[in-house]
Amino acid sequence: MVNPVLQAKQQGMALLMALVMLAIAMTLAAGIWYNSRLSLFRSHNLQQNMQAQHLSRGLLVWASDILEKDYMEAEQAYDSHSDPWQQGIKGLIVEQAVLSGELVGMNHLFNINNLVIDQQVSTVHLDYFIRLLTALNLDVHIADKIIDWIDADQETRPGGAEDFAYAGENPPYKTAGKPFLHILQLKLLAGLDEDQFQRLLPYVSALPIENGATKMNINTLQPIMIKALDPAIKEELAIRIHQQGQANFTRLDDFYQFEEMKFLLELKQNKDIINQLIDVRTLFLQAKTQVDFKESSHLAYALLKRNNNGASRVLMRSSTPFIE
Repeated sequence: MVNPVLQAKQQGMALLMALVMLAIAMTLAAGIWYNSRLSLFRSHNLQQNMQAQHLSRGLLVWASDILEKDYMEAEQAYDSHSDPWQQGIKGLIVEQAVLSGELVGMNHLFNINNLVIDQQVSTVHLDYFIRLLTALNLDVHIADKIIDWIDADQETRPGGAEDFAYAGENPPYKTAGKPFLHILQLKLLAGLDEDQFQRLLPYVSALPIENGATKMNINTLQPIMIKALDPAIKEELAIRIHQQGQANFTRLDDFYQFEEMKFLLELKQNKDIINQLIDVRTLFLQAKTQVDFKESSHLAYALLKRNNNGASRVLMRSSTPFIE
């Protein structure tokens, strides 16, 4: 005769084992479902990222085309705040995505990499930058720190800083010995605090040096930067040259004919110096592309340089802006 107590225990154990097996099966099923969903989600994200990159490249082709058209349709190759390429595009629907793109010129800023050309300090650009720093009420020794960061030697300039000045940082680091790649690198300079950085940021860029120094576009310079071109340019004249952002000099000679400028330059014999600083063209631009899907948004930035015919090529890509 079967012992009822033993039978009950056996049945209980069988039930427990069945519940354990069921729990294991449910856990495995849940894990398989989760991994499947995760794999699907990753695959979907990867597909959207690839699609976003493809569409961003398409926007850059559009940018190059519109920049080339800008120069082809003009009698003179020049740029101002009224150029149509500054309008950008918004809300363009392509492949179940919404595209937006904009171009921002960068030649309205002083290129800090101009301070050292071929490992030699450019006195023309150094003098200009010191005048600009003075006008901004910033320490003129910032220029020395930038030069020491770029040059290859370890000879400290007055007010500058070489490797030993950064050895005590946590973590320690060294000067680059080459041009700045991004304007945010200025934050690495010894003694440059956040307040000084923010005050300087609206006036400077870090553009690559390929064939000599880059030039600023007189049509897009702010009055304080026009004033820094020469000590004899007073604020009132700089404001009139700026024309409330509507300056539209088609040739540099037109700028030199602007009211007092002709007399000023004849008097000071400094036209050759100013020619090294300014032009009427915008050759460097930041392209911002945005691709919006239903579930996600993709932002990208590219640094463009225009060729002689106006078309552009990509010099650098970044997930952060090259200018603020």
